[in-house]
Amino acid sequence: MAPARGSQSQGKPGRKPAKGPGKVAHKQKPNFKSKNQPKPKANKPNKPEIRRNKRNEKIAQERAEQEKVRAERDARVKAYKKQRLEKTKAISKKTQRGQPLMKDRMQLLLKQIEEMKRR
Repeated sequence: MAPARGSQSQGKPGRKPAKGPGKVAHKQKPNFKSKNQPKPKANKPNKPEIRRNKRNEKIAQERAEQEKVRAERDARVKAYKKQRLEKTKAISKKTQRGQPLMKDRMQLLLKQIEEMKRR
């Protein structure tokens, strides 16, 4: 009598029976063509681009800050020049005979005293 077909393992005796159709049937053939082709690029920037973008942002922030500082300094200089011009005009006023006008000088001194009291 011959033993039942599924009960005995094929191949070498003393081994466990194989489960399923075997390893070879599950493996897929390697696709060598995909190795040589470049992968499609995603919209994600790479590391050097990220660093470059961060550096450019930092430079832009520094420039904006410098512009702000420059604008503030220019405003202070402009205000100082205006104040100095008013002071010069008040001090340089003279009468017809060449004497200095004390009225404007006294107003200037009063203004300076009021500013000192505020501080």
